[in-house]
Amino acid sequence: MKLRLIVVLSVLMIGAWYFASPWYTMWRIVDAAESGNSAELEQRIDFERLRQGMREDLSASRDDGDTDFLDRIGDGVVRTVGTAAINTMVTPRGLAVMLDASTVMPGQDLSWDVDRTGFSTFTAVSTYEDGTPGPQMLFERSGLAWQLVAVRV
Repeated sequence: MKLRLIVVLSVLMIGAWYFASPWYTMWRIVDAAESGNSAELEQRIDFERLRQGMREDLSASRDDGDTDFLDRIGDGVVRTVGTAAINTMVTPRGLAVMLDASTVMPGQDLSWDVDRTGFSTFTAVSTYEDGTPGPQMLFERSGLAWQLVAVRV
């Protein structure tokens, strides 16, 4: 009887964690961003991986197959300026600005939803009040906690 109770409680706790932990993580990140708690953000966000992913996205967006001289110059300029922008914006303060929808689209708030992509990953999908898609944040499990590893704008 006690074993059955322990098993049932364990299953309920795992289920509660599975469904509640993404929302809790998103709330902690938004709360830390709004209060300027850089230490909390650094704990919940893998900034180096986030920057690297954005640099790779930038490089991929410029890879159009052209190899002429002017195209290479343009690619170099975009890569240099883009990398500097990424390094400047992908900080606790920069993410706080991104999470505040009013700085991107004045007068609008973001609503968030969780899209499960597996047991160890989920995507936080945002939408502005007018229905326009907002940024998406990819999280990966790190132990029992979640860590932000990518942002799609």
